[in-house]
Amino acid sequence: MTAAGVFNRRVRGFRVVEVVGLCILLSLVTGVYLAKTFAGRERQEIARIEQEIEEEAARKRLLEAEVAHLEQPRRIEQLAQMMQLKPIAPDREITEDALIDVARRRELPKTPIAAAPVAPEALAADAPEVLPDDALPPPPQVQGALR
Repeated sequence: MTAAGVFNRRVRGFRVVEVVGLCILLSLVTGVYLAKTFAGRERQEIARIEQEIEEEAARKRLLEAEVAHLEQPRRIEQLAQMMQLKPIAPDREITEDALIDVARRRELPKTPIAAAPVAPEALAADAPEVLPDDALPPPPQVQGALR
């Protein structure tokens, strides 16, 4: 059979070349459809991840602004005055190298921690006092006494 015979041969009224061409066309259409479907899913996933990144960046900026607010020297000074804190005396300061010696001199508890029952009231008494974000300045008599 010659090449021209392949193009002219018919099966059930269709030429073989037309049937092969139709099969190739259908496989190409199916391949393109699947590729577009997978690409659409990937595009949605990328958009979702980018949205999460933007939300995290906004949250990060908000937390940085909150830290900047909480670290304002004027606010910290007001809190220190409110709690009547004083500067550390020079004889209480220590170098980094001497910290190990201080840790070694510290007495260890006589009873194991797990053996000593702790009442909830004792835990509440040891808890630090809750302070508002923006503390009001102390009354004038306290300011005059500290300075």
